Amino acid sequence: MPDFYKRNRLVFILFGIIVFIMLVGLSLREHETTVPEQIAGDSAAVGQRIVSYPMLFIGQNLSNMVHMWDAVEENKTLRAKIRGFNQLEADNYRLEKENAELRSLMKTESIASYDPQMATIIARNIDDWMNTFVINKGQTSGVKENMAVITNEGLIGRIKKANAYSSQVELISSSAKASKISVTLQNSGSEVFGMIDQYDDSKDLLVIDDIENNIKLKVGTNVVTSGLGGQFPKGIVIGKVKKIENDEFGLSQIAYVETAASLKDLTHVYIAMKSPAAGGK
Repeated sequence: MPDFYKRNRLVFILFGIIVFIMLVGLSLREHETTVPEQIAGDSAAVGQRIVSYPMLFIGQNLSNMVHMWDAVEENKTLRAKIRGFNQLEADNYRLEKENAELRSLMKTESIASYDPQMATIIARNIDDWMNTFVINKGQTSGVKENMAVITNEGLIGRIKKANAYSSQVELISSSAKASKISVTLQNSGSEVFGMIDQYDDSKDLLVIDDIENNIKLKVGTNVVTSGLGGQFPKGIVIGKVKKIENDEFGLSQIAYVETAASLKDLTHVYIAMKSPAAGGK
């Protein structure tokens, strides 16, 4: 018998391997789950749900809170940027307006013979808006009293008081004007002389009275400085005649003049420094 096993040992080994493989195959086959196994599996699943659901809920809410916080911070940043943009837009508008005014002033040629010197308005009282304002040029810059103050559009006033580094300007609309303005009305090729001595607040117009009735004055007539009396250089534009009517006695005409320059919205002006060509000293 021992000799038999020795002779067939290889056969027994092969048979054992085949039986082992068959047992492994049987163990891997699907089989019905027993009731205890089902109860154990379901209990484990319920436990997993009980543990995992709160964690999942907390995790999702924490994630939402983080996103909400990020959104709030982003909104704050965007609002700050928007506020900054509004300020930038306002600054840009102001700078563009000032640059346009400066370019316009620099291009002007109508006052070239008056040796103009540019100045900036540094103070203007609301209660005295149509009477006076203060500029940043004074005696150290050669400014003297009674010099004409103009823009590229026309005459707006005169130097009332010159300090060392600033000057007070009296507007042509001032109710406290110390002297009349001698003017020339360029009426259809002829010149009519007159005097501006007041400003009609109700009409926002300058007033030239005592114009002879025989003069056929027209609306739209140009009004410029006459140069008489040496107060202002000759030929500075003041405005145009907007309305003509007789005085209360019917003995003369009254011309109402609309200023060429805006007297209400001013930032930069020119001082007409009197040169020898303009009759200055």
